[in-house]
Amino acid sequence: MPSATVRWFDWSDEAFQKAQAADTPVVLNIGASWSHGCRVMEEETYGDAEVADLLNKDYVPVRVDCDRRPDLNDRYNLGGLPTTAFLTPGGGLIGGTTYVERGQMLQLLVQLKAGYAREKHRLTEEIARRDAKIAEALERPPAGLAKLDMEIFRKTVRGIVSTFDPLHGGFGAAPKMPLIPSLRVILQALHETHGPDFQQIFVKTMDAMGDRGMYDSIAGGWFHYATNDVWSAPRFEKITEDNAGLIELYLDASLVTGKEKYLERAVAAVQWARQSLLDPPRGVFGGSQFADEEYYTSRPEERAKRPVPPVDRVVTVSASAAMASAFLRASQVLEMPELGGIALKGLDWLLRECVTPEGVAHYHDGKPRLAVLLRDPVALASAALDAFDHTGERRWLEAAGSIAETLSRRFWTESQKGLADRAVDAL
Repeated sequence: MPSATVRWFDWSDEAFQKAQAADTPVVLNIGASWSHGCRVMEEETYGDAEVADLLNKDYVPVRVDCDRRPDLNDRYNLGGLPTTAFLTPGGGLIGGTTYVERGQMLQLLVQLKAGYAREKHRLTEEIARRDAKIAEALERPPAGLAKLDMEIFRKTVRGIVSTFDPLHGGFGAAPKMPLIPSLRVILQALHETHGPDFQQIFVKTMDAMGDRGMYDSIAGGWFHYATNDVWSAPRFEKITEDNAGLIELYLDASLVTGKEKYLERAVAAVQWARQSLLDPPRGVFGGSQFADEEYYTSRPEERAKRPVPPVDRVVTVSASAAMASAFLRASQVLEMPELGGIALKGLDWLLRECVTPEGVAHYHDGKPRLAVLLRDPVALASAALDAFDHTGERRWLEAAGSIAETLSRRFWTESQKGLADRAVDAL
């Protein structure tokens, strides 16, 4: 009788050593605890006895959480979550897709086994040529570092404006994402010029994100993104880092535009984060709240009877630091000192528990882990600067400086004259 359970490996030397010893491909599943599609595929595809048996017998199945390993998600994600990637025993990408239903998975596993045995030498050569071309491109010296001046800003603005959707707001076609950096640029342009075109772009997009399905009008906070052009069909997970950026954006938008409803959206989102994400003893925030379509589409009286979707309580440094910055900004705009106190308490904890001799950890699940990603020291140093701005206490400036000093040593790439997203000394 086939086993009904896939014997998953973590991304590890053990997994790839086994694949190389057996000369068998790796099936990589990239998912997230908050993703509804990942949970469905776990139950209906990987929970199938025939699928599990083929994976255990003919492959090395490896599972990666995209929140714990965003570097691997950046490298192998094939267009969404879940991602199903097929790798050589050495980690080279053969191919793959996103969600795979049971019947299709059975067919793919049978075909891949036969195809790899027949074509592995050709595949290995093609992957080696592809990787060599990528390495050659990365090693080319940059043409020159552009001087940061107003023309750079103007070109950036023109590029953003060219993608604006005048009918529904936002940028580009569905799926519609909350492109916070782009909206920050438009807000700055609106603040400086008071131009009617910037006003239309900014207000139409902010209204779309705040008044339609992407905003949780009952509990507060924004869902991940909208799957249609009109922003009415969201993916129901709530991501901490996204909400932190949106809280700050809506707070600042209320000051620039004078629109009270932007302030109301931000206040409700802060209340949701405080009630749902915050770990009060430490002052830090969980990384996400899970998707639950039935819960979020219920009427208020029905929702109250359902269990609240769970929160991922593992502390992700970049997310918790971003929310601390949002709480500091909210403390200033709303004149609520207690919000600033929460943020400072959490930043103290992050600096104490997540800064190691190796660097700033990416996450903490009882101990600090994965101190090799650029995003975490940048986020923590930025939040420490916000804390200095908020308090005037020099210790926050010194903490930011101490973190920044490690960036050139661990992340600088001379060939590209810039910082890599992963430490250059990391395996």
